[in-house]
Amino acid sequence: MRMLRSIEWLKLPVLSPLQVFSQLASVCSVESLVKIGDAAIGDWKSPPQFALATLAAHISETKHLRAKPKLEAAVDLIREGVDSPMETDLRLWAVSRNLPEPAVHPAVYCPTIDRTLHPDLGYPREKLALEYEGDHHRTSEYQWAADIDRVNALRAAGWTVIRVTKSTNRHQLERDIRQHLGLQ
Repeated sequence: MRMLRSIEWLKLPVLSPLQVFSQLASVCSVESLVKIGDAAIGDWKSPPQFALATLAAHISETKHLRAKPKLEAAVDLIREGVDSPMETDLRLWAVSRNLPEPAVHPAVYCPTIDRTLHPDLGYPREKLALEYEGDHHRTSEYQWAADIDRVNALRAAGWTVIRVTKSTNRHQLERDIRQHLGLQ
């Protein structure tokens, strides 16, 4: 019988984050695993739980994992540096529409503010940025003003910025991205 190894946390035995991730594959979709993986290797609300390379090694070296193909598919889509589950959703949506995968937080030097900004997602060669705007971008006066300054700086650097919300018409978004990328 295969035994799960536990670690100690607050003097209690718990499964390691790698084992928890592996166990979730039997009840989660690939997309959900990617969101969990993006969060686990990032520093959204806590320090990273493990490195992407460590996760990949764990999955490839562990025999008899349930839903191993699903785990392997998820690992192929997990990216470092993602800041939110909505960024993950937007990136996975683009891939599902047969669009090129956008880069996560590409570096854009903006001379008007003499700073490098990192839009949520982007296509650096085509200078197209995708910025996901959660409701707090609308309701926080400070965030709203910062977003306007950010978009203005990106545009002044020659980038096209497409702002996306949960209500964005995805058909129109796909058409806009395809047109900008010359994929019509």
